[in-house]
Amino acid sequence: MSTETVVHTACPAHCSGNACGILAHVRDGQVSKLEPATFPDNRYTRICQKGLTTLQILYHPDRLRYPLRRAGARGEGKWQQLSWDEALDYVAERLKDVAAKHGRRSVAWVLGGPGSGTVKFGAYTRFAGCFQGTRVSTWGYGDAAGPCGTISTFGAHQLGDFVANLEEPRLNICWGTNPAESGPFRMRSLLDAKERGVKLVVIDPIFTITASKADEFLAVRPGTDAALALGMMHQILEDGLEDRDFMSRYTVGPYLVRQDNSRYLRGRDLSPDGDDTYMVWDMAVGEARVADSAVKPALEGSYNPGSVSCKTAFQMLKELIQEYPPSRAAEITGVSEDKIVRMARAYATLKPAAILTNNGLGRTYHGDITFRAVGTLAALTGNIRLPGPAGHRGVQYNWGPFLKPRADQPSYSRLGILNMYDAIARGEPYPVRAAWFAFINFINQCTNNNRILNEIIPELEFIVVADMFMTTTAQHADVVLPVCTFLEFTDMVNGPHPYIQLQQRVIPPLYESKSDVQILRELAPRLGFDEYFKTEEEFIDLLLDSGDPSIEGINVQRLKEGPATIKSPPRPTDHTASAQFRTPSGRIEFYVEKLLPFGEALPVHKEPLESNRTPLARKYPLSLVQVHSKFHVHSSYVKSAWLHELDTEPLLEINPADASKRQIQDGDLVEMFNDRGQVKVKAKLNAGVQPGVVNLTHGWWPSHFREGNLNALTNDAINPAQEAAYEANMCMNDNLVEVRKV
Repeated sequence: MSTETVVHTACPAHCSGNACGILAHVRDGQVSKLEPATFPDNRYTRICQKGLTTLQILYHPDRLRYPLRRAGARGEGKWQQLSWDEALDYVAERLKDVAAKHGRRSVAWVLGGPGSGTVKFGAYTRFAGCFQGTRVSTWGYGDAAGPCGTISTFGAHQLGDFVANLEEPRLNICWGTNPAESGPFRMRSLLDAKERGVKLVVIDPIFTITASKADEFLAVRPGTDAALALGMMHQILEDGLEDRDFMSRYTVGPYLVRQDNSRYLRGRDLSPDGDDTYMVWDMAVGEARVADSAVKPALEGSYNPGSVSCKTAFQMLKELIQEYPPSRAAEITGVSEDKIVRMARAYATLKPAAILTNNGLGRTYHGDITFRAVGTLAALTGNIRLPGPAGHRGVQYNWGPFLKPRADQPSYSRLGILNMYDAIARGEPYPVRAAWFAFINFINQCTNNNRILNEIIPELEFIVVADMFMTTTAQHADVVLPVCTFLEFTDMVNGPHPYIQLQQRVIPPLYESKSDVQILRELAPRLGFDEYFKTEEEFIDLLLDSGDPSIEGINVQRLKEGPATIKSPPRPTDHTASAQFRTPSGRIEFYVEKLLPFGEALPVHKEPLESNRTPLARKYPLSLVQVHSKFHVHSSYVKSAWLHELDTEPLLEINPADASKRQIQDGDLVEMFNDRGQVKVKAKLNAGVQPGVVNLTHGWWPSHFREGNLNALTNDAINPAQEAAYEANMCMNDNLVEVRKV
């Protein structure tokens, strides 16, 4: 007799962090159907096409079924099947060998983003810490521009925490993000708001599906968004629409900056008994005072306390902004002057106005400045969500035992993913000789693919890949370990809604696959730290044991009953409350001291590294951008037959005028190339791609191209200013190419 059960679980995939709840129907031991789970707030009852096709991933015939050891040359495709004991014994032996020869930090763990599963991500971090190896990046595919910019400005990782989701916005700006395809449920809320009369504006190099629903579209030249923000700020100041009270209360605007060394004036600069306290000019007494004790701090102007020539930080910002009138911003960005003026006035007057961004906004060499400029624009107008008490923002998990698992010993070393390139190829800043890749298709997705294949992979003495499929990266591994889909193991997910969910195991792992946590738990005794590894459920309880009020009373048992509401303290809803940002000053910092050596203390516009206005453009005149697809999550879900029916192959989108110059017609086979590499695909003429720009959806595997690889064309340049702020960003959208008909 047939039996059916229904299991409440959750999808951890990176669809802009939607974390959809899922009801999985299990009939006779097989998952037969997936549907959206209910929430206390029905706005979050939803599922996307990728989530629905997880069944095809779960039962895909190409899934890895058992551990494999390389039996031929890397990439040759010859494998020997191993038992799990054989595989883990061999992995442990090789990791110890590499560590003995080159030091423990020569073994690196390279992970995708934490959206792939909270416990899974934490377990790998804990393992790298126990091993005292190297933890590579926190931002998966090198999307570090946003963290660089927002850590510098707000002291936190996500710009959206401060400029988006404002209470009942009157204006929504999608800036460098296309939620209609990459965040469908965010798009639903935008369209609902539009029906209520909320204006929608889209700023993007491509006329996207989101743009087609907008009230206004600004086609910005790739990588020039900071100039657009500065042009808008110029008009806001010209019209007197800035929020001076907000700038004085919550930003470094009143703080004095020395003109001899461009550093903030401190108490120690004026008195031998002084300290590091920031100074302002107190107009009530006509002298410099400690910022917190001033009665009437000056927001602008030049002053000479103690014979030290100073200007306020806001004065310096104003002087930068004066260099970017809308006419100049229009010349730089390609957005018309009247649109810049109109947008500036709308953003300053239709308050609160929200800006929605995502990683696409920063995938350029100077992407961090873009995020800083957008954040400064928001601060100038007071369109900012203030943090809660003591800077509290949302869920605070107990990450300590994962970041530093053994209190009496050092934890892992940390490298940005681009720094890992040099650590492997050149031994700088130290050699990395073994790499474990988990939930990241490194070779396929990361920049300068030819360098990866020719200079990086050959220098690694040992490579482990834990994945569901024989990905491009797995093909070059020494050991491949089969892992589960999210339906086969337990984890925990949260956000962007106010709930934590249990990603509950629906069925036991298929074939010989194991969860990442179970793999590490079985490997740990072979390396001497088994006491630090637990079951998924035990790790969840450890993460939830932070003592933070936001998750008080939540544990695995509670989550098995259904989604648990996050009890975050309310943020201030007006600008009369106190707020503490996590910056050195405790305020919004549009002037950043540590970026002085790079000429970027203020968010000044800098031309993209491979701009179509540089000399290189004479040889390669087209700017390549890579948008996200609604059919992929990075390079995953390309194995879904249903989705592949709808999106059969990669297409190079090119403006009809650019195509005509090259005698290219719709559907022609073309070659896109530069000095780094080439790729052959069909052309798709699209007037929504502005002249001088080409677009190819990212995430396709090499097998989908007629020849070559998309990321063979991308550069791996490291921006030292980003390293000073956090870590260097990958320049996926800062590459020049040429296209010719084959």
